[in-house]
Amino acid sequence: MIIAFLIMLREGIEAALIVGIVASYLVRSNRRDWLPALWLGVALACAASLAVGAALDLVIGELPQRGQELFEAVIGLVAAAMLTSMVFWMRKAARSIKGELQAGVDAALSGGRQGLALVGLAFLAVVREGLESVFFLLAIAQQGSGWQPALGAAFGLLLAAGVGYAIYALGVKLNLRVFFRWTGVLILFVAAGLVANAVRSLHEAGLWNHLQQTVYDLGTVLPADGVPGAILSGFFGYQERAALGEVVAYLAFLTPTLALFLRRGQAGTVAAVAPSPAGRRMPPLRLAGIATLLLVCGGAGAFIYAASKRQPAVVGAHDIAIAITERSCEPAALTVPAGQASFVVTNRGERVLEWEILDGVMVLEERENIAPGQSRRLTTQLRPGDYTITCGLLSAPRGRLVVEASAAQPRQALSLMDMIGPAAEYRALLSERSAALAGAIEALGQASADPPAMARARTEAEALLRMLRPATAGDADLAAGLHSLQSLLADEAAPAAATRQAGESFRTALGQRTVLPDAMLAGAAAALSPAEGGTVTPEDVAAASEVTRLLLPLVQRVEPELAERVKTDLAGLPRDAKPGGARNAMTGDLEAMRKALALPDRDRRS
Repeated sequence: MIIAFLIMLREGIEAALIVGIVASYLVRSNRRDWLPALWLGVALACAASLAVGAALDLVIGELPQRGQELFEAVIGLVAAAMLTSMVFWMRKAARSIKGELQAGVDAALSGGRQGLALVGLAFLAVVREGLESVFFLLAIAQQGSGWQPALGAAFGLLLAAGVGYAIYALGVKLNLRVFFRWTGVLILFVAAGLVANAVRSLHEAGLWNHLQQTVYDLGTVLPADGVPGAILSGFFGYQERAALGEVVAYLAFLTPTLALFLRRGQAGTVAAVAPSPAGRRMPPLRLAGIATLLLVCGGAGAFIYAASKRQPAVVGAHDIAIAITERSCEPAALTVPAGQASFVVTNRGERVLEWEILDGVMVLEERENIAPGQSRRLTTQLRPGDYTITCGLLSAPRGRLVVEASAAQPRQALSLMDMIGPAAEYRALLSERSAALAGAIEALGQASADPPAMARARTEAEALLRMLRPATAGDADLAAGLHSLQSLLADEAAPAAATRQAGESFRTALGQRTVLPDAMLAGAAAALSPAEGGTVTPEDVAAASEVTRLLLPLVQRVEPELAERVKTDLAGLPRDAKPGGARNAMTGDLEAMRKALALPDRDRRS
């Protein structure tokens, strides 16, 4: 019961917050006539969530993970844009308000478009979380756990509605200037949370795979499925574990918008304009209200029918059972044949968990909001490869999923989409190494009076530069920039400013390049095959090994035998001090990997 309560509180509080602010805004701007339209938007969102969720559940069992995440990302970005537009209207209106305030407000709201936009905002705020909530409630019904979880979910929604009403009541009583100012600040925090969550959703949909380094992980201190975490999530977009891209998106949105909103503007007034009753009043909504009520009843009926048809997720003869807790999964390593696979994931822990299949940093499939004791089914098509699986909390050690190709199954050709995961992971690796290079060059410039420190900084910068060398393959300008920086680092008399400028130019060019597997492998092979008179350093071996490990899962899909050979040669590479041996074998493997991962001409031209 408590789990259902917390999940529905978390899903409902953000929508209730937005609706409460919009309602108080309508009342304070003397547009109480628009309130029925606001509730109409909320009711339409509830009807759409119930009907669409039930239909998808009956037809295909559940909204596909990528579709659900993409839906949430688009709705979140649209809602954030609408919220921001409303906030800056508030700022403009607040500066023009004197005495009764209403004439200026009516002038700013000339016509009915702004009110209709607010109604649409209420719809988006509710429907964004509505589908996910419907699937969670259907999963509860599937478990046949009695009335307690449903009662907990109802209490969670009621408490979220209570928070929204409290915001509404407070907004109605506040001085209008204070109301506009502080609700504007609160809305900007909500909008920033929407933007950050949209970035997370785009990642889980497989469309954004950059900047996935973990910035903080408070899962054991302030879990998002607790009451404080749920409230912070609704008000400020809090996530217990945030990736760098989400934090950057949050701050990049919030910092300038909040600064602009709080900036003191010109103290001017807007000429009073007599309010236009025709422009202020909402058209009669009786027929629309009746139609919406029928839609809500139809959606509720569809939901009840889908819930009655749901069968518990029982492990069948062809299913793969996975048991997860907060820190483990059983089995933690499994091998399955390529093709359709059906997993039944059971939460044996005490917290709400999710289970993901990852290809590098890319999320292939997942099931979210698995309550303690609950089982959820995940059916997906798997291609040959070596994947990782999450085991409980995202900070827990991860498991391994090996998908083997069968002799009877034709090997699928790779496409450009298959390259996104390894390319994104390699780009993140290059970004970290590039930042370290900048630090080493800066340390070199600051240690001019300390020869030992200069020597250490120069050695570190040269080693990092060699680790970055494979990324320059096939790009003459980037390779020239690397060679120029190498020359400056080797020259002890080179001015620090020139070295710093060359380093910055190289890092900028590197950050703008997306290195696809063919170039990655060409660069790795070049690192292990120096020109005459050159040497292979430990950094060259490490860089080539990193590229090989990143691309092994793709090779496993199309050439399993080659993948096994590469693993053997890779294991012997660091211990091979001879010019030949494993190093020569590895160079041949890299060329074979280039052929195996070659894209069709159509994708190569793209």
